Amino acid sequence: MSRAANARLIAVSAAALGLSTVSVFAHHSLAPYDRNVSRTIEGVVKDYSFSNPHVKLVLAVSNPNGSTTDWQFESTNVSRMMSRGFNRVSARIGDRITVSYNPLRSGAAGGMFTGFTDSRGVSYGPIADR
Repeated sequence: MSRAANARLIAVSAAALGLSTVSVFAHHSLAPYDRNVSRTIEGVVKDYSFSNPHVKLVLAVSNPNGSTTDWQFESTNVSRMMSRGFNRVSARIGDRITVSYNPLRSGAAGGMFTGFTDSRGVSYGPIADR
C-alpha cells in the first residue's frame, strides 16, 4: 500500500471513530429536558416499553375539547428503573396514571418521566412513598 493510500485510510478511520463518538454522547444527553422543572400530568397508558436503552411511555392525555394528545416520555435504562421499583408491568395499556416528569425544553408534549402513580395509588420511582 502506498504512503498516500495509507494516510487516507488512517484519516477515514479517524473520522469514522470521531463521528461515532459524537453520536453516542449526543444520544445520552439530558439537554432536551428542563431538569429544574417538575410537573405532573394524568392520562391513559397507550404504550409502555420496559427495555433498554431507555424505558419509554406514551400517555394519551385528554384535551378540553374532548380530543386526546399522545405525550411521549422516556426515562433511564432498565437497571436503574428497576432500582427505583419499576418493572415490566408497572404500567399496562389502558391504565390511568399520573406521571411526574421534567418537560421538554421545546414545549412539545412529553419529557423525561421520573415516576408515576397508578389509579390504585401505587407509586413508582422517586415519587414513591417508601
